[in-house]
Amino acid sequence: MADNFATLAQAFENRAQKYGARTFLKDKSNKIWHDHSWAGIADAAARLRAGLQKIGIRPGDRVGILSENSPQWVIVDQAVLGLGGIVVPLYTTSGGEETRHVISDSGAKVVAANGAEQVKKLCALAPSLPELRTILAMDSGAVAQSAHDGAPAVTTMAEASEASPAGIVEGSREDTATLIYTSGTTGPSKGVVLTHGNLLANCADSQKALTLNETDMTLSFLPVAHSFERTAGYYTVMMAGGTIAYAEGLASIASNLLEIQPTIVLTVPRLLEVIYGRVMATVKSGSPLRQRLFRAAMATGASAAEYRHRRQALPAHLALAMAVFRPLVFQKIRGLFGSRLRVLISGGAPLPKDIFRFLAAAEVPLVEGYGLTEASPVVSVNPIGGRIKIGTVGPPLEHVEARTAADGELLLRGPSIMRGYFNRDPETREAIDGEGWLHTGDIASIDADGYIAITDRKKEIIVLSGGKNISPANLETRLSADPHIAQACVIGDRRKHLAALLVPNLDNLRDYLAQNGLQEKAADEVVQSPVLRQLFQAKLREFNKPLSDVEAISSFTLVANPFSQENGELTPTLKLRRKVVQEHYRDAIEAMYRG
Repeated sequence: MADNFATLAQAFENRAQKYGARTFLKDKSNKIWHDHSWAGIADAAARLRAGLQKIGIRPGDRVGILSENSPQWVIVDQAVLGLGGIVVPLYTTSGGEETRHVISDSGAKVVAANGAEQVKKLCALAPSLPELRTILAMDSGAVAQSAHDGAPAVTTMAEASEASPAGIVEGSREDTATLIYTSGTTGPSKGVVLTHGNLLANCADSQKALTLNETDMTLSFLPVAHSFERTAGYYTVMMAGGTIAYAEGLASIASNLLEIQPTIVLTVPRLLEVIYGRVMATVKSGSPLRQRLFRAAMATGASAAEYRHRRQALPAHLALAMAVFRPLVFQKIRGLFGSRLRVLISGGAPLPKDIFRFLAAAEVPLVEGYGLTEASPVVSVNPIGGRIKIGTVGPPLEHVEARTAADGELLLRGPSIMRGYFNRDPETREAIDGEGWLHTGDIASIDADGYIAITDRKKEIIVLSGGKNISPANLETRLSADPHIAQACVIGDRRKHLAALLVPNLDNLRDYLAQNGLQEKAADEVVQSPVLRQLFQAKLREFNKPLSDVEAISSFTLVANPFSQENGELTPTLKLRRKVVQEHYRDAIEAMYRG
């Protein structure tokens, strides 16, 4: 592999020396974008590294980072990696118990926290975390004090940084770089042990697959605590010499895209579903002529996309039609992502085919990929500029081997596969077999060209009482494609038929609610309305028509409150925690089956 560095810290130092005063990171405050040079970030990391050494952090010690995406996140990360420490990222959206579990399980001695609320959270948890020595406030205005005896010291990054910078220590590709705690859909989270070699191998393969270079700029809005954003959106961009701009927040993504004009955007299906829903709602509110124009454009774009994905030239009549529709329809959709977009990468969960086809028709350069934390995390991606197969996540990266087991489970092997789970040998042996194959828990098929299609989660298959196996994820994806359904949870394990909890999309139902006098009512009242229930009964009748009797949704309950991370029903990457949802709605589920 090119650039055969021993550690991520060596790689960063090399790039910082190469690019010096060029902009590496950008963030926005007080309505102004600020540039942070490679040399400036490297110097700040070296000074903080000296401070961490002074307070006793040594190679192998764990240091947590509890922060939104920011230049400070990178400074702490590079400071810790450069002294041989192990970085433990924490989600700011996690509750107190999950945060306490990760800090305790990892044995973190220092946790860097951004913002007064996060510092306050750590101070409240500190009495149950005897190994936590220091809370490092990344924002100088966010210092708070614990009240109990023996509380960890609270200091700012500025106070902890020394005048004399410290160089990086020597290291090996076999050294542990990070513990990333997988959110998991059941049970406590586990720390995935990833080495410098794991991450560097994944970066090299990802950079090649994504064709990243020093001219690329990405807008970062997925949490860098997650492995997808950490490896693909940070380390791989760093290796390529590109620039990372940090979005102000989820509510500002649309405006930040236009301000930054990124060439690369990493996203998850949920954001694309929101964009799709808004575009379709706008079309629906337009005149009949505009609606017919949109439908004609989409049909033309879909036909053109099939030629493009096969890397074939467009027939003359199709090329002419695209030239007509491009300025009238497609440029407006593509313009939502800025004018310089080279590739939009969707990962983290399966992307509904309807949304992929919609964006592909509009010539949005979208590719879908797949990964998991245990694989550092990128496993495969549809080739940029190559043949794209809708419904697949592309072929494996160059140094990743993939095959399926007898039951269809996807197995992976290669240099990016984790060392194991931290202090959990039985779980490690269960995940990685004697031949080094990682058992992903995902059911997949691999075609003759090596393209992988993920079809289900092995442990989330519903087995009806009659013995029929059903994929809840497939049904939920189809249900959520309806613009009036925001979220769906299909249930029925060990029952005789399927049922569903449905969260209505009240924004998209606004006109319907107004027509039926429901617009002023609270969500709890709206979902109880016989009129709304009648609408959803009709929807499910249509939904069930192409399905077999055992696959059909026989009963449903409308839910007022969206499933969320805050109440534990979604993971930080917005995957459904099915068991938690079913526990929260136990009475409603039992009522459906009694009925």
